[in-house]
Amino acid sequence: MTTAEKQKIAVIGAGIIGTMSAWQLAKRGFDVTVFEQWNSPNDRGASAGESRIFRTIYKEGPQYVPILKKSRDMWQELEHNQSSQVLQMCGGLMVGHPDQADVAAVISCAQAADLDHRVLNATEMSAEFPQYRLDDDEVGVFDPASGVFRPEAAVLSARKEAERLGAVFHPYTRALNIRSHSTAVMIDTQNGAQAFDKVVVSTGPWANELTGFDHKVLTPQRLVALWFPARDVPLHAPENMPVSIRRHAEGGFSCFPTLDGLSVKILPHHLAWTELDTVEDLPRFIEPDFVRAAEHAVARLMPGLEPIPIRVSTWTEGFTVDETPILGPIDADPRIILAVGMSGQGFKFSPMMGSIVTDMVESGRSADTLAAMDANRFEGSRS
Repeated sequence: MTTAEKQKIAVIGAGIIGTMSAWQLAKRGFDVTVFEQWNSPNDRGASAGESRIFRTIYKEGPQYVPILKKSRDMWQELEHNQSSQVLQMCGGLMVGHPDQADVAAVISCAQAADLDHRVLNATEMSAEFPQYRLDDDEVGVFDPASGVFRPEAAVLSARKEAERLGAVFHPYTRALNIRSHSTAVMIDTQNGAQAFDKVVVSTGPWANELTGFDHKVLTPQRLVALWFPARDVPLHAPENMPVSIRRHAEGGFSCFPTLDGLSVKILPHHLAWTELDTVEDLPRFIEPDFVRAAEHAVARLMPGLEPIPIRVSTWTEGFTVDETPILGPIDADPRIILAVGMSGQGFKFSPMMGSIVTDMVESGRSADTLAAMDANRFEGSRS
């Protein structure tokens, strides 16, 4: 692509999806401008919270496996280019009764996609992974191709790689409006209007503000994580403890090995994630009943942790009604490409989200996308 042919592309939102999109767009020679209402990274959107899970055996279905495998290669490319480590492969577990829906889905995915895995009974789990307490009829499904992210470091690395390739970031610059004109797509900010050939909207939990979706389709939710001290820190380090997802009648949560040298992060799933009217409504003070319920689950299921959280943190994510991302150009103006509603899934395959976005900027389509992510499936719900 020559300088004269370069298309001007705007990316609105610089969390992990926006920075990955900026990286891939800049890599393919586009003139990329990124607008972010805060700075990048930050602790307000969906790319916060110290850790995220990478997993290849995916309970959402084997159709995601090719995207996950390609994403893993791209994570390694980013780490190489930036001389950084943002993904530590430590293996992963899905723990619960084999008939529980998510546990059964993981086993089914591993078999359908012919992925390396082991199903460990409670006795085997106790011997190999004593960090977890299982009932006698439970199992652990081990995925060796799983790991733990440092999300803030990942966002920073993606941003720096995009900048190295020519992308320009404008922090503290909120996009107020997107206007379609015959010759350009205009973005209004507090600093005035700018014209672009195409626009990528990757605004995470703020997505409703620019997309026109209502809360029946896409809702920001509050996520809460708690950090519990490990009695034996080395035993709970990534070298010895896989990242995991737990499903049990007394507690469901994601569990992350120690990254701060002291504690294990628990992200409860069995306690309701509060829906928010707007992200600005995010409460930072967490209700005592929520904390006590998380303490009970840890005391019951995590024998190596002190059931007393030393840190609690909140952040937000945008969830679609079908819990599947919204990805692609919109029918009303194909120059506007949406990459929103990641529904807690997007981080692990964000490099491929950026690649798919770039395909769509180039040609309007991508061979790597999934039909379920179609950006126009909720068109009747947009204002």
